Amino acid sequence: MSERLLPLVRPIYETQGEIADARRAISESPDLQRQLDHQIQFDDQIVTALQTIALTDQQIERLENLLVENPPPESVEAPPVPDPVIPPVEATPAPGPILLQVPAAVAPTVVPEILTPPERPPSEAKEEAKTEQTATPADAKEAGEEEEEKEEEPPRARAVTIMAAVGIGIIATIALVAYMVWDQMANGFSGRDQVAELLETANTLSRDEFEAVNTTTANLKDWFFLKSDMHWFAVPKEFADTPTLGCRLSKFKGVDIGEILAKDDREVLMFLFHPADLGVKIRKGKWAIVDGENWEAGVTAVEDCCFIVAFKGKHSDMQEYLNKKVKK
Repeated sequence: MSERLLPLVRPIYETQGEIADARRAISESPDLQRQLDHQIQFDDQIVTALQTIALTDQQIERLENLLVENPPPESVEAPPVPDPVIPPVEATPAPGPILLQVPAAVAPTVVPEILTPPERPPSEAKEEAKTEQTATPADAKEAGEEEEEKEEEPPRARAVTIMAAVGIGIIATIALVAYMVWDQMANGFSGRDQVAELLETANTLSRDEFEAVNTTTANLKDWFFLKSDMHWFAVPKEFADTPTLGCRLSKFKGVDIGEILAKDDREVLMFLFHPADLGVKIRKGKWAIVDGENWEAGVTAVEDCCFIVAFKGKHSDMQEYLNKKVKK
């Protein structure tokens, strides 16, 4: 723009007091100063575009006459200046070419100038990128279905875990019941409790209570017959040759009980009585193991006699001991 026009334009703004107030308010607010700098950057581009317009002297003279003949009315009261408000960053012009046209009265032959809009702040560019990447309704529906599938997976996993735990519990229960049934079939018999109580009487026994008899168990039939008319005396063949240390006759719940202290590879205590006297029913030739508080016992029936062999130890010790005896 020609320098001849600047002195004519400047007084119009210098006479307005609101300009000074606005400048003072801007200087006190960094946010307003940043907005003003942004606007000045945009205005500079417009000024640069205007400076490229070359006016003839005749056009400049006509513009001077218009400015002199039509000064701004002083009687018009300027509108009040509102309190400075920080406009949002989004208030910057929308992207796109800006068409600047010069009035025909001033430059009728000038072609409109296309100005490049100011560079958008990074925050606005990010907002636009997010807007462009917004999913369509179909995409949102697919995303929702995927989220529902993901939410359904944990319940399915929990259901599988619960079913597996229940299955393991059922298998363990079946195994326990099977073991109990097998143990009852192997070691169970009528009168088992009576045998367990009889074992407890051995806790107070000492060797002094036995009459010394050095022989074998098979040769004790006459000894017990003389003591109590025990005609049902019998021992299993695997214990017939077991060396004896002593014998005694005792009473248990009013029933005659023959007791033998013997020793082969370990010291054992043997009990002999008529099964019907204590309500014991066990199959002949079958061995059952009874666990006492301190004693383990192997029980079987021989002819009309219930035979018990016992020692202090564990269930597995008695099982191993009987296995060796039966194999001989």
